[in-house]
Formats: sequence, C-alpha cells, structure tokens
Amino acid sequence: MLHHSATKLFPRRMKYVSIKLHLKHYVFDGVAMIEEDTKITNPRNFKIIIDPYRLEKDDWGRERNYSEWVSELLRTLAHEMVHVKQYIMSELTFQRGQMCWKKQKVDYKSGDDYYRSPHEVEANGLERWLQLGYTATWNKIEEENG
Repeated sequence: MLHHSATKLFPRRMKYVSIKLHLKHYVFDGVAMIEEDTKITNPRNFKIIIDPYRLEKDDWGRERNYSEWVSELLRTLAHEMVHVKQYIMSELTFQRGQMCWKKQKVDYKSGDDYYRSPHEVEANGLERWLQLGYTATWNKIEEENG
C-alpha cells in the first residue's frame, strides 16, 4: 500500500522520500508526521504511526472480523499517505509552529472544524480511491499466481 499510494500521489518525487511505518498503540487511529531532525521546509523523511488495536472495533464498538480489520488498516494507511503527499507538495506546512494549509492557518475549535478542514477533506476523499486501487492490484496478482 505504501508503494501503491506513493506512485499514485507523488510518482516523480517517490525515489527521494523515506517513510517509516510503525504499528503500535497510539492515541489516534493513525498519524503522518515529518521525522525528527528533518527540515520542515521541503521534508522528505516521514513516519506513519497506525494503531492496529484501535482499528479492531468499528465506530459503534462492534468487533471487526479479520477482513474488515485489514480493510480498515489499509484505508487508514491510505489516508495517512495523503497527508504525506500534502507535506511533500508543501500544501500542509508549519509556520511558527502553526499548521497551515496552502499558507492559510488551520485552526480547530471543534471536531466539526477538524473534519471540515481542507487537508482532512482531501485525505478522506482519496483514501477510498487508493484502497480500492490497491485491492484491485492485489486481487489481480492473487489471480495470476493462482
């Protein structure tokens, strides 16, 4: 999924980017961040953290089966890869410690503001496209290899 997403989102910059994936307990389902000791301007080293344990249950607290869990893991990874793209393309930046989207300060006063923020709207829109594309590629490989 990392490679698939990178080829779709930032193909010409892919060979210059390093992404470390961590699966561990975390306070959110997933997060994409610029690696420590990396320039904030024009970053190329990233870390994605996904909490696979938080993904075991759906929004209503029901236990996901294995296929549902894998699907949610891939969706979350795709979502975070969109944020990596946003950092690479300098759409999502930090100026004086403040997150900015296309040079405009991003301010969350509520959960509603967060979900309506442009960088999240884009990530939510593209995550499913990336997930379906990856799944189609995976199914084709499975079919070819019997």
